[in-house]
Amino acid sequence: MNNVIQNILVFSALAIAIVFLVKKFLWKKSKSKKACGNDDCGCH
Repeated sequence: MNNVIQNILVFSALAIAIVFLVKKFLWKKSKSKKACGNDDCGCH
């Protein structure tokens, strides 16, 4: 029974690590095309 719980924890940690790496390095966010207007949006 202990091996089953240990395997679940190991594979869960592996899945979380893979998802984190994919989001960090491979998932490219689309940048907004909006130009900075007169309001202070912090882009300058």
